[in-house]
Amino acid sequence: MKKFLALALALAMTLSLAACGGKTDDSASDEEASGTNEPAETPEKPAEPITISISHSYTELDQVSVELNTAKKNIEERTNGAVIVNLYPNNTFGNLVDGVEAVAADSPLMLMAAYSQWEDLYYDASALQCGFVFETGEEFLKVMETDLFQKIVDEMDQVNIHALNCAFVGGMRHVIGKKPYTTPAEMKGLKLRVPNSTTYLECFEAMGASPMGMAASEQMGALSAGTIDALDQSISLMYSTKSYELVDQVTLLAQQPLADALFCSTKWWNSIPAEYQEIIEEELHEAGLRYNQYSVENESKMREEMEAAGVQFHEADRQAFLDMGCSDLVLKYGIGQELLDTLAEIRAAE
Repeated sequence: MKKFLALALALAMTLSLAACGGKTDDSASDEEASGTNEPAETPEKPAEPITISISHSYTELDQVSVELNTAKKNIEERTNGAVIVNLYPNNTFGNLVDGVEAVAADSPLMLMAAYSQWEDLYYDASALQCGFVFETGEEFLKVMETDLFQKIVDEMDQVNIHALNCAFVGGMRHVIGKKPYTTPAEMKGLKLRVPNSTTYLECFEAMGASPMGMAASEQMGALSAGTIDALDQSISLMYSTKSYELVDQVTLLAQQPLADALFCSTKWWNSIPAEYQEIIEEELHEAGLRYNQYSVENESKMREEMEAAGVQFHEADRQAFLDMGCSDLVLKYGIGQELLDTLAEIRAAE
């Protein structure tokens, strides 16, 4: 809590700068409306810049970091320095709980997280991260284009959570550990790290495992110490975190997509001038598109490199887990059946 208060205080000071930036921009707009100034190619720089912090759990070597660095550069250039973006990879801002608290406090923070991270404020968002609902990461992206998804985003705004129009989808999540876990019998009692979210915990509990929620920055230490025996990761995460150097057996379970977005306080977002909002969202949207394309194009190459290093891949008996009712958890959410119906329509159209 002390850590969060310190972070919130620091960010609150930045928020006051954001307010100054918005006020200066309004004055510039009034001058343009009166015809006293010619329109500028880029928005006029306010007296004080608007500073935005972006927090995420990916390492600096991960492609997410690469794309966010590009977005940072483009945002700062396109706004003529009026918007400054500070990046905090690998949970260096704080863990996801710290980030959620900062967003709820209207701090000038964008937090990269799964939709399920907001379940305490908007319960139905967790349906998007339920186990054995999506078959591919591409299906998640297609759901984002539907009326159902727009309803989710609109209702999150009503509880002061703004989901930016971007998605970072890095394929499907699997299990990497000391041995294969292809059947319910092999999965039973497995100690593995999952994101600290009820949705992920319940998914593996339904499979008979003993999941432990912890920050991504803690997982490698826990694996080395023997506190856990496996991780819930996509192939891209196995590759970027080099977890395969500690454990080398991958079970291709594909239980959930690795699907993150950027979230901030709706109240704080609405304090940013519209022309800056447009630039920020455009660049972050493009960053997500680049990352998604990279993930699709490079997953097989990552797997080949891991296999060359001695990693073994095993196909899971996915149907055995479905027969246990692992895919039914989504139905406890108000939008659960609607999500399944939406996916059925998407699959039928393919």
